[in-house]
Amino acid sequence: MHPVPLDSSDVIARGDSIPVPDCTHLQPAFYPDHPYWGEHLRALNRQAWVYHRSFTMPNVPYRRVQLRFDGVDYFADVWVNGRFAGRHEGHFAPFRLNVTDLLNKDSTNMLTVRVSAPWDNPNPNGTYPSDHVIRRLVKGLYEHGEGVIPPDVNPIGIWRPVWLLLDHGVSIDRVRIRTELTGQVEVSVTIANTTADIWNGALDLNIEPENHTGNSAVSSHSLKLSPGIHHIDCSFQVADPRLWWPWDHGSPALYRLAAVLHDGGKQVVSQHEETFGIRTVRLERSPARFTYWINERPVFVRGTSYMPALYLSQCDRSSLARDIALARDANLNLLRVHVHVAPPDLYDLCDRAGMLIWQDFELNWIHDSSPEFEARARVLQRDMMALLGNHPSIITWSCHNEPTMVFTRRQNLEQHPDPALYADAIQQDPTRPVFLCSGQMEADWQRSGDTHSYYGAIWTKRYSDVYRHRFRLNTEFGFETPAAATTLRQYPDVWERLRHLADQIDDLWAYQAALIQFHVEHFRRLRAKCCGGYIHFWLTDLVPQVGCGVLDSKRQPKGGYDALRQASQPLQIALEHDSRRPKALWIFNDTLDEYPDALVRWRVRGADGSLLIEDEVRFNVRGNTSQLVTPARWGVPPKRCARIELTLLSGEGNVLAENVYLHPYQPLRRPRGYPWKFDPYLGTKVFDRPDAPSLADYNVHGIVKMIPVIVREAIAEWALRQRLPHWLVSRIARVIDRILS
Repeated sequence: MHPVPLDSSDVIARGDSIPVPDCTHLQPAFYPDHPYWGEHLRALNRQAWVYHRSFTMPNVPYRRVQLRFDGVDYFADVWVNGRFAGRHEGHFAPFRLNVTDLLNKDSTNMLTVRVSAPWDNPNPNGTYPSDHVIRRLVKGLYEHGEGVIPPDVNPIGIWRPVWLLLDHGVSIDRVRIRTELTGQVEVSVTIANTTADIWNGALDLNIEPENHTGNSAVSSHSLKLSPGIHHIDCSFQVADPRLWWPWDHGSPALYRLAAVLHDGGKQVVSQHEETFGIRTVRLERSPARFTYWINERPVFVRGTSYMPALYLSQCDRSSLARDIALARDANLNLLRVHVHVAPPDLYDLCDRAGMLIWQDFELNWIHDSSPEFEARARVLQRDMMALLGNHPSIITWSCHNEPTMVFTRRQNLEQHPDPALYADAIQQDPTRPVFLCSGQMEADWQRSGDTHSYYGAIWTKRYSDVYRHRFRLNTEFGFETPAAATTLRQYPDVWERLRHLADQIDDLWAYQAALIQFHVEHFRRLRAKCCGGYIHFWLTDLVPQVGCGVLDSKRQPKGGYDALRQASQPLQIALEHDSRRPKALWIFNDTLDEYPDALVRWRVRGADGSLLIEDEVRFNVRGNTSQLVTPARWGVPPKRCARIELTLLSGEGNVLAENVYLHPYQPLRRPRGYPWKFDPYLGTKVFDRPDAPSLADYNVHGIVKMIPVIVREAIAEWALRQRLPHWLVSRIARVIDRILS
């Protein structure tokens, strides 16, 4: 196969020819200084854009020519020399078109690509930001309110390379790899013979260690392929296999599989390489608890949600590696790739770093519930799983994020497309757990069962309210805070709307930090009873404004980053308390190391620094578990406890872990104006800005506005945190749906 790069050069609309850089979205290409907010961005998606590229054929032998597009956002219609070649949907999935019969072999060829990413029509019965539109693109990375993706952004363009692929009509199109802990490797190779003749040749498969000195394995198969698509299944046995582990449980050992197709004369006609790991994953699910098992060992998930950039074309391998390092530095072992498929380098880097991945599909909130949309979504979910399925870092597929964000809209969850997507995902990959949806379906523990909880944020005024609740797996919690002032000042339109926060940023960061610490320590205690882990929302903001990231868009750490890092240490000592009084001391140990006869020491100090309590106890610390050490019956009035210092020492006296609590029984209050004060231009919360509208008063039905806004806010917070029986919510939704229709 002879690949030839085709770089896009001109994009045309309204008769004007405009040069654009290669592999970019149009928003940052046209408006590099204003790529995040404004009507100028929204206008880009109200029309299609037509790319033109001229090229000549290379002087090499071939029987078939394909165009390969590595990424077009979002719809692509392709012509070669004025003749239609094909159409594709989806921003992340590479696709190929056979253009052999459309080419001029001895003269210039013209490639034309029409690209569109249209806006959804307004929903007259909806409310911003959840269902003000019914989303009709299978695309998570566009116009997602609440400080995630600004309201005027819908990325568009040819954002990854375009290639000409020249071959002799026979090619390896896909390699699927599945492994067992014994070293058994099952390989399925998809081969296409697009000629009219029977093809005779051989398939050679070679497995080599990629990042270690383990054993190799080889296999060769004679082939006689009639025209059409063929699936060749092969089995290997790798002796003394090195297993792939997340970084906190071992080394991420990788192997490289080379598949080579050659004819009887040993001429290579197609080749393909995949990097993989030998590992298994399962999720033990029950009504009482969830536990992830990697290589039949329980692994507690410490994760965060992640999107690398607002425009994925602006990512490169070094920026992705930086973010993975920041997550690793925060002691996290998992990234939830949130409602999008990231650039390929991310998955390879996570494989090599031993960073687990929870992979969302591209559906978020309320989508079209028609069978036609379901069929489109199913194709793209299959593309995602085929593209990513060999990566050992991926341990979960999730089909839809919060499909019942509006609890009266359940058509996606109960009709189309979610049931079909879930069934198809299980069929496509029985080796990983699949979630029908993430969030808002705790009762359905067989198919979902995780929880999104926002105590102390959009749900309640006290983050300690989470203390009363148990979770099998918490996959969203967090709190929005502003970017660093130095970041905000770089954007005048942002600073104009957020300058009122200049003197509040440190306090808001402190609140984010307190909330994160309290939640993480709660989930880690619950490991002893029911909880398989937590996924914080989220690692880094996409734009310089107010968001849930513990890093701002310039990767400046907010207050929550250090709190997440401290609370997520694989070995940590912690105080259990309910924000009013102490309960107990705990050891969280997610490592395999054990510490017999360790020393647990605590000191309690008053506001003047005086020592009120000092004590210690010997304790045997077990590996890979959370343990209650001792009740905290200290006999000191909680309000006198200004500082609590905890230390864990080995039997030899070495410090293993430390933790400090400042005024734990005087918890910070939720900031004024949050979560309702909102800026429609930025698409984010603005806390106590006097002129900002309330979300409860923005884009709502006139009848609803007859209720005082303060009452509507209280009702909305109550409704967001309710967990009514599934059957009752479903019936209510059907009644309301009939009324609205």
